[in-house]
Amino acid sequence: MSSFVLPDDGTTEEPLDAPAPASPPLAAVLRRGLLGSLLAAAIAALVLEAGTLGLFSPRWAKDLFFDSGAFFLDTLVLWTVIGFLWAVLGRMAWSLALVAVTTVVVAIANLVKMQYREEPVYPSDTDFLREPEFLSSMVSPVTLVAAVLLVVAVLVGVLRLVGRIERRYPRPRLRTLSRDHVLLLLGLRLGVGVLTGVLLVQAAHFNQPGNMWRGLYELRGNDWRYWNQKTNYRSNGFVGGFLFNMPVDAMAKPQGYDADEMSAIADRYERAAARINAGRTGSLDDTNVVLVLSESFTDPTDLKGFSLDHDPIPRTRARMAGTTSGHMLAQMYGGGTANMEFETLTGQSLGLFRPQMLSPYQMLVPAQRDYPSAVGWFRGQGHDVVAVHPYKVGMYKREQVYQRFGFEDFVHDTTIRESGTIDDNPYISDHSAFDEVLAQIGEHDKPLMVNLVTMQNHIPVDGNYRDPLHVKGADGDEAKRIGQYARGLEHTDEALDEFLGALQKSPEKTIVLFYGDHLPGIYGSSVKHANDDMALHRTPFLIWSNQPGQNVARPVPITSPAFFLPLLYDVADAPMPPYLAMLDMVRRHVSALQQGRLLDAAGDPVKESALDPEGARLLADMRLVQFDFSIGQRFAVKRMWPGAVVE
Repeated sequence: MSSFVLPDDGTTEEPLDAPAPASPPLAAVLRRGLLGSLLAAAIAALVLEAGTLGLFSPRWAKDLFFDSGAFFLDTLVLWTVIGFLWAVLGRMAWSLALVAVTTVVVAIANLVKMQYREEPVYPSDTDFLREPEFLSSMVSPVTLVAAVLLVVAVLVGVLRLVGRIERRYPRPRLRTLSRDHVLLLLGLRLGVGVLTGVLLVQAAHFNQPGNMWRGLYELRGNDWRYWNQKTNYRSNGFVGGFLFNMPVDAMAKPQGYDADEMSAIADRYERAAARINAGRTGSLDDTNVVLVLSESFTDPTDLKGFSLDHDPIPRTRARMAGTTSGHMLAQMYGGGTANMEFETLTGQSLGLFRPQMLSPYQMLVPAQRDYPSAVGWFRGQGHDVVAVHPYKVGMYKREQVYQRFGFEDFVHDTTIRESGTIDDNPYISDHSAFDEVLAQIGEHDKPLMVNLVTMQNHIPVDGNYRDPLHVKGADGDEAKRIGQYARGLEHTDEALDEFLGALQKSPEKTIVLFYGDHLPGIYGSSVKHANDDMALHRTPFLIWSNQPGQNVARPVPITSPAFFLPLLYDVADAPMPPYLAMLDMVRRHVSALQQGRLLDAAGDPVKESALDPEGARLLADMRLVQFDFSIGQRFAVKRMWPGAVVE
């Protein structure tokens, strides 16, 4: 008697000992694989486009499908990936399953990142895979569980679909094929593997001159909207935008760059520094220098669309009114902490790098033996140099970056003296972080340069505090997030005031730069639409000294972190090196600088082509010096910023 089982697709029963379905002709299998993989690539491209939230907008749909044809090019790239996987694995169904699951994971990650940081997934984001705990903390447990369930559901669904396809269209068994057909199939796999492999290598070098893929994307003209990566991905397709951000040299070699030109620039700014320093009577040689990047510290009362029941930062506002202060132009909304820290410590601007240089901490500094920075400069001036960041050492490769800069000590989450938190906030409090700085100052005999990057106000902020501020004008979860965030700011405001008060009583000379790095990614569409782009990229800063006469009310036009160090030297009335003299001169013509945007001396937008001749020359000099210091031959480092490189 024959045994019967019910197939999982519910079709007619078949005996277990029934003969296997006859293998279809090889040509039919290849034709089905060709068309099926192309359809799968198109579906994967659609899923990725939807992950940018632009697919359903008529404007972006028109751009993707009709004007630029980016969707079809994205499909072609993904089809190439599927072809390569088939050539390697030998199973089309497995290749499709792998691409399907990867596509869903990337699309979910992109949606989450767009929500919190207003930017898409970049190739450099793969570094964060080493920090799964941090990634999981960025989303609520409900969202994380839903995402995992969705990925599992897609995986199960794809595997079931693969099973049905392989039962309905079984692969030809090699032993049933003629020798000529076997050789044809193996040769085809080899040929497809070589061809697709070459094409994928080309894709990996997307930004190299003459690249084939980039040429296809630019057939309609160059429309890379690097100043707004969200728009860039929506206009050029997710895959196109992703490839545009593949690794590339940090800067193009500026015209005229050579040893003679850099010597002439060094001469020019040595003379400029001598003129600036001639009337200065202060010094930082015996002064502690504390640089504080306060995570997500902003002034929410500057924003329209809601109101708080009271001002969360009155003490900081009062300090700002009595010293050099103003607002900084943040590079990003919801992120970019390490980039603002990089600009502050190096005086180099992200706006002068290529737009693909999204994170120098991940993409530039670790690959070098050393790197010019304020760390080396102050160390060479007799300071001890310490970094404090109450979080994991791997974030943004800080451990490697701090070593390249020349920090002598790095205090992090497991080595900090105090690790106190407030209420249910999982991050170490600003009060604990400031206490660490005070302890470092107290135990060092030499003057100290300390770079503190706090964590208390990092997102997510949901449910951190038991007494959030009351919010009017916003509803639901958004109001709760704003109230929680504002309460965190109030804790920072109190901690900063206590910290400066302690320094005021200290016999040691100390100067402090305090700045917020970006707005948190907590605001909904109504608040974003109620505010212009500048308001969403503006954070407070102040420079305060405990020395009599140095805190003079001086409002500064909106600026960039690259110009903080010259401002600090101004407050101290201290002589500055030629490099900082150059940055100070640039700031007086270009108050702020970022990718796609320049602000003039008054803080108003201006095109580079519209700068006055002196401003244009100064910016050109800054570009040459930045190339020289970053990836050039460093002809001018020893003359313009002596000691900036720790050898």
